Amino acid sequence: MPRPRPIQWPDNAKICVTFIIPWEVWPDNYATRGSLQRVSHPLPPENAVFKQNMAAVTEREYGDRVGIWRIMDMFARHNLKVTFLMNGKKVEQFPDEVKEFQAQGHEFSSECYEHEYAFMYTREEERKSIQDTVAAFKNVLGAPPTGYLSPGHASTDNTLDLVAEAGFVWWADPLNSDIPYTVEAGGRKVAVVPYNVPGCNDYSTYGGGRTPRDLLQIMKDQFDYLYWEGEQGAPKFFAFNLHPFVSGVPYRTKIVDEFIKYAKGFSDVWFARRLEIANWVLEQGY
Repeated sequence: MPRPRPIQWPDNAKICVTFIIPWEVWPDNYATRGSLQRVSHPLPPENAVFKQNMAAVTEREYGDRVGIWRIMDMFARHNLKVTFLMNGKKVEQFPDEVKEFQAQGHEFSSECYEHEYAFMYTREEERKSIQDTVAAFKNVLGAPPTGYLSPGHASTDNTLDLVAEAGFVWWADPLNSDIPYTVEAGGRKVAVVPYNVPGCNDYSTYGGGRTPRDLLQIMKDQFDYLYWEGEQGAPKFFAFNLHPFVSGVPYRTKIVDEFIKYAKGFSDVWFARRLEIANWVLEQGY
C-alpha cells in the first residue's frame, strides 16, 4: 500500500491524545463455561453444582461501584473530556450516572446491546442489537451514540454496513492504522478512529505478567515516538482505553494520572474526544 497521507491536526498539533472508557455489561452466563467472555478467575468444573464464579462477577461490579467514580474524578482534576463506550443495556442500568457525565461534556459512543461477540450473530441479529442500543441511548440520553465498536473489536462482514445504516459518525473496529481515515458504506462516509494499539491498553495488565509500571513505560514510549513523528511532519494519534473494573483500581489509576501529567508537559498536544477527531477527519477529507 502507498505511504499514508500525513494528517494535520487543529492548530498544527504534533499529536492527538484520546481516552475511551468502555463501561460494559456482560451476558448473564458470564464466568461460566458456556460463556465466551474473557475471565481471569478459574471457572467451575463441568460437574460443579454451581456453574458461575461469583468472584469474577463481583470483580466486574467493582467498576460500577468504585472504579468509574475514581476514573472520572481523575479526568475532572485534569479538566479533560473523554469518550464513553457503553452497551445499550448498560446505559439503561445507570441512567442518572450517564446523564451526569453527559452534562459534564463527555461523549457517549456504543457497543451492541450487551457484550456479546458479533461473530455469534446473524446479520439480522447484529442489526437488532445495534438498533436496540441506539434506541436505549435516545431514550436515556436524548441522543444517539456517536461511534461504534464491536465487543472485542471482533466485527463481521456486516458490521460496517450496519454502522453506516444506523448513522454512526465513527467506527473503531479496524486496528490497521495509527491515524484515522474514512471509509464509505451505504452511500455515506464514516470515520475510522481505531480503538487502540494492541499491548498499549489497560487490559494488558489484567491477569498477566505485565505490571502497571510496565504499561506506563509502554505508554510513554508510544507517545514519545508518535510525538517525534509529528515533529517530522507526520502527526499521529495516541489512544488509550480504561475499563472501570481495571483502570479504576487505585494502583492502575495512578499510572494513567502520571501519563496525563507527562503528556501535558509537551507543547502542541491536542486532547480530544473521538467525535472531535472524527468530525475533523471527515471535514478535512482524510
